[in-house]
Amino acid sequence: MADSRRPSVRPLKTLPLDRESDLRERLIDSFKTPFRPALVVLIGNEIGLSRRLDRTITIGRDPSLEVVLTDAGVSWTHARIEDRGDCWALVDLQSTNGTFVNGARVQECVLRPGDRIVMGPVVARFEVQDEVQQQHNDFVERLINIDELSGLLVRRKFDAELSLMVVAAATTGTAVGLLVMDLDGIKAINDTHGHLFGAYVIGEAGHLIGEVVNNRGQGTRFGGDEFCAALPGCDLQATVEVGNVILRAVNEHRFVREGIVLSPGISIGAAAYPVSAGDPVSLFQRADEAMYRAKRGGKNRVSV
Repeated sequence: MADSRRPSVRPLKTLPLDRESDLRERLIDSFKTPFRPALVVLIGNEIGLSRRLDRTITIGRDPSLEVVLTDAGVSWTHARIEDRGDCWALVDLQSTNGTFVNGARVQECVLRPGDRIVMGPVVARFEVQDEVQQQHNDFVERLINIDELSGLLVRRKFDAELSLMVVAAATTGTAVGLLVMDLDGIKAINDTHGHLFGAYVIGEAGHLIGEVVNNRGQGTRFGGDEFCAALPGCDLQATVEVGNVILRAVNEHRFVREGIVLSPGISIGAAAYPVSAGDPVSLFQRADEAMYRAKRGGKNRVSV
């Protein structure tokens, strides 16, 4: 007599042959994803940077290079990773602080997956990645370097970019413009409608600034409702003109949330290297002072 307390055992269901074959083919295809070499920055201003290698690249602080590392201890042209057909090789380019692989200083060596490369204060790793790993690294890079609310650079990354722009301008005898911006009326919006409305305005304004700046330079949100834009090649007059484009973009944009129309303004201060200041810190101070002059002058304007 069967024991009624024993649970019944259901037979395993088998997939139809056509579905089983399809799944098998998809599994096989997943292993066919090409693995490609990549350089991933682990420590340094460019932390999170993942550069897939499909040709020989040069690394250094020179903005024209394929991989730009903005840390001060990296030479202008520091090293090169060469595609030699059957292998990838790292070559030091007579750098000041040297190039190290797994703790040993090298002039030239063949790279292997997992090798740790040190150039000044920068630590990077040579990897072989598939598409999934590359997508993961791209996500991490964006997470580290992009402000989620505004879509602009985080302050750390922006500061490194600005410093590099000033160094390049000093070398080429060109200018770098800087805008410091502060939204007008955010406190009133927060007090009247709540902080979600204020955050919406800040995010929208950041994206408007990005649309104006991104083909000219770099932007950042460095405070709650405060922004910066660095403009390589722009003298003071050109910097003011870009500031006025941003001013019009903010003033003409319809900020609407949950049917409520919001009307922020923006006060903008402009300065430029080398006419306003000779280093990035002083340049920021001059642009910040100009922004406060815009505030005192009635807000929602550009001042120098």
